[in-house]
Amino acid sequence: MVGLRRRAAGVEVVAAVLAVGLLAACSDGGDDLVRGERGRGRGRRGRGERRVGDGGAGGSGGSGECWQAKTILDLTNAKGAGAEYPAPTLSAKCEGGMLIVEGNGIPHYEFVQTTPNPLKANNHHYEIPLEPKVAAQPTAIPLLGTVGVAVNGAPFFGPNEAGQPADSAWGDPIYNGLMDPCLGHTAQEYHYHSLEVKCLNTDSLVDQPWMNADPPDNAKSPVVAWALDGFPVYGPRECADSACSTYVVMHSSYVQVADPKTNAWDAYEYQASNDPTGLDECNGHVGPDGDYHYHATATFPYILGCYKGTPGGGDPGTGGAGGAGAGGAGTGGAGGNMMGPQSCANEADCVDACPPGSKGCTCAPSPMGDVCTPTCTTAADCPMPPGMMLQCMNGLCVP
Repeated sequence: MVGLRRRAAGVEVVAAVLAVGLLAACSDGGDDLVRGERGRGRGRRGRGERRVGDGGAGGSGGSGECWQAKTILDLTNAKGAGAEYPAPTLSAKCEGGMLIVEGNGIPHYEFVQTTPNPLKANNHHYEIPLEPKVAAQPTAIPLLGTVGVAVNGAPFFGPNEAGQPADSAWGDPIYNGLMDPCLGHTAQEYHYHSLEVKCLNTDSLVDQPWMNADPPDNAKSPVVAWALDGFPVYGPRECADSACSTYVVMHSSYVQVADPKTNAWDAYEYQASNDPTGLDECNGHVGPDGDYHYHATATFPYILGCYKGTPGGGDPGTGGAGGAGAGGAGTGGAGGNMMGPQSCANEADCVDACPPGSKGCTCAPSPMGDVCTPTCTTAADCPMPPGMMLQCMNGLCVP
């Protein structure tokens, strides 16, 4: 599966400097390192919306025209992270063929700090296609940064950490015990690396939802998140047939082949099987109803292993919603969304592929392969995406 395995070691110039500034447990959402074009969903134009009041922590009901927006939690009665933190804000609506989700990313339950990074509000804006299509080939998810958004408005990342600290560089954060009871933690923003259904269902609007009883085993798991390619992420429990007469627990088809403390993508290997409860390399499948979707699983990659569709994103001014905020050194798809550098095979692939204002654009190595990178003589030559400082090193603009 070309392009979907990442190797953190042995990469040249860009790899050596991408870890600069990544001393927190994770990258912020602005460190997305794989670019995706925005999906062009052409669904019915819905008017449903969930929206919080001014400064409040909740929302109103949605419209029957927009089932996707109805999956986003109404945080009106949410307890919030604690008295010392802002109240969570969250809204969702369907417009122009997109599910639009906006919020400040503050968790709706008690914040349990597991990293040195403080909890702070961010301006998140996501635009997710309402009618996603399975692409001809899977697309790699970002090595760092946002892969999608949970139904409480917090982003979720991939199954690896950043390049620091060295003893767990690029390791599996679940394996390394870095998560809170709802499987989230803070870097520049609060985000998930795995998803716990009891923290993201309608019963989770309490101080400590992880103390709730496990969801019933005689029902399909709800939607707990949306990937940026437009496909929903359900919890692990699935209908075994179209009538939903029985239920099964879906599981990842990746197996551990090395120590995941470092270099998580080298520590697991996808192994396809005929087991109907085994998921594909992206951690999804076509369900009994005929629709493709992902499942959150108990083991690697936990949420997504790759995008089965074409990733969308959000607007470039949101400063922290990966795929919507600062996106490394590259531009995104339609609308100028910042989604991280574009992959490349040669210099011709990088014509007009770097952000506006770049002095030049070259094909340079990075942890996930060659990507289009702005060139420079001094730091003044480097474009400055929102929320990110770039520096000029060895003729390249890097974080």
